[in-house]
Amino acid sequence: MRLTNNEDIPLPLAVWLSYDSYDFIGGKNRISVTSLLKSTRQFVLSARVPMSERSHDVSDFIASRMGHAFHDSIEMAWLHGHKEALNKLGYPEKIIERIKINPDPATVGPDDIPVYMEQRVEREIEGFVVSGKFDMVIEGQIFDVKSTSVYSVIMGSKEEDYTLQASYYRWLSPDLITSDTVHIQHIFTDWSRAASKQQKNYPPSRLMNNTYELIPLDQSENMIRTKIKEIKDNWNKPESELPFCTDKELWRSEPAYKYYADPNKTDGRSTKNFDNLAEANQFKADKGKGIVLTIPGKVKACNYCVAFDICKQKDLYDHD
Repeated sequence: MRLTNNEDIPLPLAVWLSYDSYDFIGGKNRISVTSLLKSTRQFVLSARVPMSERSHDVSDFIASRMGHAFHDSIEMAWLHGHKEALNKLGYPEKIIERIKINPDPATVGPDDIPVYMEQRVEREIEGFVVSGKFDMVIEGQIFDVKSTSVYSVIMGSKEEDYTLQASYYRWLSPDLITSDTVHIQHIFTDWSRAASKQQKNYPPSRLMNNTYELIPLDQSENMIRTKIKEIKDNWNKPESELPFCTDKELWRSEPAYKYYADPNKTDGRSTKNFDNLAEANQFKADKGKGIVLTIPGKVKACNYCVAFDICKQKDLYDHD
C-alpha cells in the first residue's frame, strides 16, 4: 500500500495514522463481519486491486484511528483498572471480585460475572471462513462502542448496520452472546453543548446508549449464507455484469427539488428549494407557472472505496 501525506500532517500524528493494528487476515475465502455489510460489488472489485496498487492519504484514516483509540482505551481500562474504577463507582467488593476478564468459558462458575473483550471468533459456512471481533460481552449481553457524528444518530442511518453486525457476532459466538439485544455506546465526535440545549432531537450528552433487537440466529445464518453465495456467483464476472451498489450502500443523499419561476432560466439560482416533491409541485400549482426539477442526491461512499479506479458505476454520479 502506498501512503501520501497531502495535508502535511506533522510526523507524530502521521505515524499514528499510518500504523494499523487490525488483526484480520484476508484472502479469497475469508470474509469479516464488517465486509458482510458491504455491497457485493465493492467486495468483489476490491479483491481485484492488489495491495501494492492501493493508495491512500494518511488523512483518510483519521476517523478509523480515532475509533481504534477509543476501543483500545476502554479495553485497557477494563484489563488493568476495572477493580479500582468499580470501587469508585460504588460497587460492593463482593460484586467486583466475581468479575472475570476473558475467562475460559469452561471455567466460568455459577457466581462468576464473565466479561469478554475484543475476542476474534471464526466460523465456516458455504466454503468461506467468516471472522469477527466483538467489542464487549458482559454476562451474555453484547456492547458495541461507536465513535460517530451526531447527525448519523439523529437520522438513524446506521441502525440497520448496527443490528446486522451485532446479530452476525451472535451467530459467530452464540455460547458467549446470549442476549437478544445489543447496546450501542455512542461517542459523538462533533457534539455541541449549545446545540443540545437548543435542538429538540439533539443528544443531551456526548455519550449515549441505544438498544436494538437482534435478528434471530436462523435468520442471521440465512442472510450470511445468501450473501456469500452472491459473492461466489459474482466472483469471476466482469465489472460490467456485477450488481450495482444501492443508494444506501452508496451513502447517497436525498434528492433535492428545485422550483424555477421561469422554465427558460434553469441554469442559474432556483427560486425555491424543497425536500419533498409533492410540496414543490403544490408550490408550482399555487403560483400557476414555473417548473420543478429533481436534482439527484450525491454519493459519498465511492470516495472511500478501494475499487474506485476500476468501478464504472461511480462515473454515473456526482460525488460529495
